[in-house]
Amino acid sequence: MAIDNQTMLICSLAIKQGRLGAAMHNAAYSNLGVNAIYIPLTTSDIQGSINGIRAMNFRGTTISMPYKQEVMKLLDKIDPIAKRIGAVNTVLNRDGVLIGYNSDWIGVVEALKEVTILKGKRVVLVGAGGAARAAAYGLNKRGCKVTIFNRTAAKAKSIAKEFGLKFGGKPSKIKDSGDYDIIINATSVGFYPNENASAINYSAISSGKIAMDVVITPALTQFLKHAKSKGCKIVFGRRMLLHQALFQVKLFTKRNPPFKIMEKALLVASRK
Repeated sequence: MAIDNQTMLICSLAIKQGRLGAAMHNAAYSNLGVNAIYIPLTTSDIQGSINGIRAMNFRGTTISMPYKQEVMKLLDKIDPIAKRIGAVNTVLNRDGVLIGYNSDWIGVVEALKEVTILKGKRVVLVGAGGAARAAAYGLNKRGCKVTIFNRTAAKAKSIAKEFGLKFGGKPSKIKDSGDYDIIINATSVGFYPNENASAINYSAISSGKIAMDVVITPALTQFLKHAKSKGCKIVFGRRMLLHQALFQVKLFTKRNPPFKIMEKALLVASRK
């Protein structure tokens, strides 16, 4: 579809851009026949960028690290779930009113639901940042029994108290005892270019469990490699990325997103 004066503008704002989000979004808009384009924009000035979204009447934007919390004070309204989580990764421009949403929790929940039933599952959650907060909210909402671990105890204790979870201590306290069903790395440890690192000791990974990493690049992190070698069912961070993007497309277009089309676009872009 040709770009013209009726094209709906959507962008991503990040300090460092990837190609996966744009591949999924633009494939979806093309398939739906929606006159829209998704543009990845690199920025070191989130306030100036949000002002630009307003001034140029963008339909919306996705928000990446490290702006998911900072952006909240720049918006007109915050969805109650995003407010509860304390982070925004999606902004909708509704007739000049900028509204913040969080779809990361949906990404975590839906990616895990592809491989298991969540209710009653015992989850070890490592991290205390925005991704961990989103996971804590979503998993608690879906009836999981979550224990949170983090290097900085104060942050993890605060999340545990806020969401009614257990606090387990530092990641080194996780034992290979098999007393959990799912183990999740919700930190950025292992993200390129530090892909040889892991926030979770390999000895803590119990065989035959479910292991998920929120890290997107590389897809197969060191944590997931070791989990796979122990016979765990692994869940890539890119499945989370896909499911949260589905929410965003539906929010921006008011149309049901084409799952298979977006999934294929993600796989093709991942090979480049």
